[in-house]
Amino acid sequence: MSKPLLSRFQYTRKHGKQRTYNVTVNLVQKASGVCAYAAWVHFETEFKGSGLMLPLVANTPDAAVREARMRIQKDIDDLVGIVE
Repeated sequence: MSKPLLSRFQYTRKHGKQRTYNVTVNLVQKASGVCAYAAWVHFETEFKGSGLMLPLVANTPDAAVREARMRIQKDIDDLVGIVE
């Protein structure tokens, strides 16, 4: 992946307030082949948390997108770095 891949999705928490969050993900693959991502989470227009640039285990762009999304969804469900 020579350019950063920017994607957006919505995710609804499974418990608690069960809000639907808007997530923006910036995914990059470094020259070494390591993929990393950063995510910004919003509820309506309110900023709820940002992910730092975190490395992924996946080493292909498709697998990295899936892994990042799973991590973000788990973080939202567990309120890790997310202010509800």
